[in-house]
Amino acid sequence: MRSIPTALKEKLANRFKVENIDSMANLRVVATQTSINSLLSEPIHEDIAPAFGDVAVRQTAGESDLSLAYAICLDDGIAKIYKRKFPAGLEYPWEYQWTLGTATDVAIEFNGVWKMNAEKEWYYLQTEEYPYVFYVRNGNLYVQVWRNNDNATLLATDVSQISACKGWQSSVEPDLDQGLIIGYLKNGSVYYRALCCQDNGSYVWEAEHEVSALGTGNTTLSVIRTNDFRIGFLAQNSGRMLLALTHRNYAGMSVRPETVHVNTSNVRMWISDMTELDTLSKEYASGNAAYPYVLLDAPDTEEISVSSVEKLNRETGFVCYGFKIHLTKPLNGSIDAGFPVKCTLSVSGVTVASASYNSEEQALVLYTSSDIRRTVAVTITMPEYRSLWYYKLGLQRWFLPALSAVAAAETMDYFTYENETAAISTISAGVWIDGAVFTECFQPAHTAVIAVVASSVSLQPVSTLPI
Repeated sequence: MRSIPTALKEKLANRFKVENIDSMANLRVVATQTSINSLLSEPIHEDIAPAFGDVAVRQTAGESDLSLAYAICLDDGIAKIYKRKFPAGLEYPWEYQWTLGTATDVAIEFNGVWKMNAEKEWYYLQTEEYPYVFYVRNGNLYVQVWRNNDNATLLATDVSQISACKGWQSSVEPDLDQGLIIGYLKNGSVYYRALCCQDNGSYVWEAEHEVSALGTGNTTLSVIRTNDFRIGFLAQNSGRMLLALTHRNYAGMSVRPETVHVNTSNVRMWISDMTELDTLSKEYASGNAAYPYVLLDAPDTEEISVSSVEKLNRETGFVCYGFKIHLTKPLNGSIDAGFPVKCTLSVSGVTVASASYNSEEQALVLYTSSDIRRTVAVTITMPEYRSLWYYKLGLQRWFLPALSAVAAAETMDYFTYENETAAISTISAGVWIDGAVFTECFQPAHTAVIAVVASSVSLQPVSTLPI
């Protein structure tokens, strides 16, 4: 019998008993993919030991499925970007794209809106073309769009770890946006900031918020999105896993619901006797809004509108300090401090400081924050305001709709007295004659009679010449 060398025995033992001799490989999955019934992983590169990283997938408008995956990896402290095509498989390997630079933690995520796939009956994230890249350098958290490092934005300081996730955003009403969320650890506490769509359609990084429910002493953080579009902050704290979840928004599910479709035949259906109920005497309406309005009117019912605009002029100077907006119908209700804030003027730097209603003149009176020259045309825009209302049809009330009016520009006339004079100096003046006028003048013959009479001249000597 041939004996087995001791070295070979040790290798065999190490293969099956790595825990006993502390030879278990320390691995961390950088990129993962999910299938229907299993969790798979694949290497992005094998030349460097695995470290922290993040993955984001892309599906832009017009693409029927996922098209690209981007990964950011920390290779020996250097953040590098990789890309691969879908569908996943060995025929599309990961490709190195570019190097971001030194970093202690990184994250990558796409911004976009959630849209319904009617065929699959689930929501999918319709992404932008390029992802947002987050990285921590010297304790500072930065974000940039893809390679645009010239416009990198500082989001927070004293940051130790980060995690990014895209929240719910409606494709019908984009301003219903949880935002592109970046969570981070700072001195053991969990904070986050969100890139959200504003009322005017712009995207702004909103202020920092602390997840106070997770307390202090947290060592790791992962920002997650649940199946029903809630955002979760998962932290490790003193050997415990703590999870803080947002409230549900009831938008739906991000995976296909399980349904049963049945083909039926020879189905019988019975309908019970129908009872007609006269509900005209039982109609009612109720609501909890601050200013509810319910109106039944004819299609040609006259709406309230602006009949004229009058300027409130100063006695000195060609300026005005406000406007009277005369309306076609009288108003009721009250004006509070919120009304002038929402009124706007077309003159830059001038706002509506206060407002009142003159019932005798049937006019809204607006006072400006500073004087306006009367030679300037001013467009005045007033918002829809439910604290003010008018009788639209009979005794039926309707709120003040949004109105707009224009105060026309005026000209300044100068008058002088009749006896005023003006001195005019002309330099290099020229005269043009558009047409010559010839006048024929006739002078009849005249006769002159000259008479010479006798005359004498006497000379008075005055001196003697020295000749």
